[in-house]
Parts: sequence; C-alpha cells; structure tokens
Amino acid sequence: MNEKLLQEIDKAIVESRTELAQTTIDLVNIKSVKSTPLPGAPFGEGPRAVLDAVLKLGEENGFACTDYGVGVISLATQAGQPDVGVWLHGDVVPEGDGWLYEPYNAVEYKGCIIGRGATDNKGQLAAIFLLMRIFKRLGIQLHYNLGLYVGSDEEFGMGDMIGVPGNDDAKGFLNMCTPPHISLVPDGGFPVGYGGKGGLTIVLKSKKPLSGWSFQAGLPDSPGRATAELPNTAVTALPDCTVTQGDITTVTCETPPRHGAHPDPNGNMITKLSAALLDADLVPEEDRALLSFYKTVSKDTAGEFLGIAAQCDVMSPLTVFAQRITQCDGYSYLRLNVRYPITTTFEAIVEQIAKIGDQYGFTVDSVTRGVDPYLMDINDPIIALLQEASNEVIGNNAAPFTMGGGTYAHRLPRAFVFGTNGNLPPEDFPKGHGEAHGIDEAVSLDRLQRAMHIYARALLKLNDFVDENPFSA
Repeated sequence: MNEKLLQEIDKAIVESRTELAQTTIDLVNIKSVKSTPLPGAPFGEGPRAVLDAVLKLGEENGFACTDYGVGVISLATQAGQPDVGVWLHGDVVPEGDGWLYEPYNAVEYKGCIIGRGATDNKGQLAAIFLLMRIFKRLGIQLHYNLGLYVGSDEEFGMGDMIGVPGNDDAKGFLNMCTPPHISLVPDGGFPVGYGGKGGLTIVLKSKKPLSGWSFQAGLPDSPGRATAELPNTAVTALPDCTVTQGDITTVTCETPPRHGAHPDPNGNMITKLSAALLDADLVPEEDRALLSFYKTVSKDTAGEFLGIAAQCDVMSPLTVFAQRITQCDGYSYLRLNVRYPITTTFEAIVEQIAKIGDQYGFTVDSVTRGVDPYLMDINDPIIALLQEASNEVIGNNAAPFTMGGGTYAHRLPRAFVFGTNGNLPPEDFPKGHGEAHGIDEAVSLDRLQRAMHIYARALLKLNDFVDENPFSA
C-alpha cells in the first residue's frame, strides 16, 4: 500500500474534524422518525428529508447521485452501478423524554455530538461521506465504483429493502434494483461482523380485560416509563415509583431506555412497576396472576421462563425484551422482542411462547418476523481484508464477530458489518444516558475519525483485491 498516499489521507481526515462535527449536527437536526407515507416519501417526511440532504451534498461535491424511488439513494464515485456499497440509514427511533439536551438541536460536548441518531447512524453517514470526498479531492482513482447508500426504514422493518405491501412508493430496493457485489455496513463494531441473530416481535393479548385499572409501558414517546392508573385507590408512596394522588391514582416507574438487542437482565420499568403493585396489594385479586406474569417475563431476558433459551458457539445467547404494554377495551397487550441465534427457529419460538402464554391467560395477537439469523463463511477473503485494516489502526488482534442487532447486512448479499464503535458517551454523563436508542444519544468524534482511518485502508486494500478478483470474472 502506498504509504505516502495514506499519510495524505490521514492528514486530511484529521483536518476534517470541524466539518465532521457540523455535518453530523446538520443531519441529527433533521427529525427523521418514520411517519405517515407521502408521495415520494414512503416512510414519511423526516426520513425523506435526510435523503434529500445527502443528495444535495452529493450533487454539490460532484458525485453520481441516484434516487431509486423506494426510499433509498446512493452517491457514487463514478456513473453507473456501484460495485462496492457502504450502507447507512437516515431514519431514527423516537426520541422519548428525559433528555438533558435537545434531541434535534444537536451540540458538541467533550468531543461528542449529542442528539437523536448521532451514533445510529448519522455520525457514520457524515464520516463516510467526508472520507469519499477526501478520496475525490486527492484524485484517488479506485478500480471499482464505490457507492454510499442511504436508506430510510432500517429501524422499523427494512421496508426500504424488502418492500411494504400496499405502499406503492415502497416496493423495496432488493425487488427493484441490483445490489453491489460487496456491501459494508458501519452500524456495528470492528473489526468485522460476519453473522447476525434473527429477530421477531410477538404480541400477547390477555384473555380477559383488566378489572377497572390500567397498565401501560414502553410507549414511543416514553420508552423507559411504565404507568398504572388505579381508580379510588389511596397510595402514599411506593419504592422506586412516583405516585400522583387524585380521583385516579397514577403510579409511574422509569428505567433508562435500552436497545432491543441488549435488555437489562435485572428487568426494566415493567418489572419495577409490577413488583411495586404486587407488593402493595394494589390490584384486584383476579389480575394478580397477569401482573406476576409481566414481572417474571420482563426479567426473563434469557427466555428460560418462556422455554425458548438458546445457546450458540458463534453467536450470543437468545434474548427476550419485554418492551411495551398497551391497553385497548380493557384488554392488555404485551409486546416481546426476541433476538435468537441459528440454533433455534422462528417457528419453534412462536409455538413455545404461545404455549406458555396460554397457560398464563394470554393468546397470541400478532407475530412479526423481522430478520432471520445469518452466518457467512468465515474464510471469505473479504473478512480477513477488513480485519487487517481494522487491526492495523486500532493496534490489536481482534477476531471477527457476530452481532445481535438487525442491520442491512441481514438483507444484502455478501454484506459485512464493519464499524464503527462510535458510541462512547462523555464520562460525566449520568448512568443510562448517551447510548444508541437511548436518551442523550452520543457519538464520539474520535471514534468516527478512527473509523475513517480504518475505512481508508480497507477501501485501498479492496482496490488490490479487485485487481486480482475482478467482479466480472
């Protein structure tokens, strides 16, 4: 590899820090939560606005820009079909409340950008765009067409990739377009991910309505909050709860929001509120079994109580996340998110949860199949190439890994999770703040620039690889 060229690239990356911060801030300040489909905006106005902003950057800087008309765009170094794609997404999860900073008025604080989507994954988007621009300004001629792809529904089902029935503007990239030969997905860690767990969501409905009280938890605007409303009930105080007394007594518990792939084994707001209500004997006798079920399931993050626990040599164990409880016409609905390794199946998990749910007074209301688990050949030469690029910069000998989160790599052919480990909140942040999908989400500028150094080496190594392994062969 040309060391002098690498030095020029590295110098330009260091000098790009101010622009990296500002570009990340500009993207974060676009509220891009999925919303009502509009013509030309299949996943809502916010996600579309991110696509438009990136297209504008691409056009201003001389990239070949393409809008595929399905909620996906690309910026490429050359006209025509990209051979290698780097896949980002512009949509974000709802912000919730409890922020110390404004989620869509991003700021730089102690080397981090704070705002919704900063680390998942608008900071990465800014970093890869600026790196491509550095290559362009230095006149680096790659032997393949490099494309930066941006989607707009990664967080809520990847309809931008597989399509959404009934939405004519969301026909799905993979149904309508040709993917690159090789894809890199900077929505995870280094050195390189070669597999991922599957994911599903199952909603259980109580067989009978609650007896005159309500319980809700994990709503989009308050993902870490659980609330019970108890008519004509006198409550003075409860441990770890906020009590508001009136004609209807409201009891609230809060815990920091978590990413669905990493539930807290100590439980969450559902666990705390269920335990408080049971211990104080505040719910009718006929509803205690339901509440006990909620308490147990919300703490059963390994799936042992449900009978779905699964281990795997090359993937982390199955996880269960009790993420939401809603109520309609008195009936209670519990939503569980399950991330599972290749040693079990979607069908087996659904069948077993339905069986246990039935025993405790629930029926299956709905099931959503997310992504299936996948595992690539660890001997693929691209894995070794990416691993080498990462370890050269970080200075370690880290091994390839599999991950629990769902990314575009689950859908694309020959796709590798590659970086960026961007989430590193300031040390003085309160516990529970600064994480991906959490409150005061933060991305480290140092980590983003480190990723740019790694990607620069990987892209140049791919140049040599393509010379020896042409895509047309």
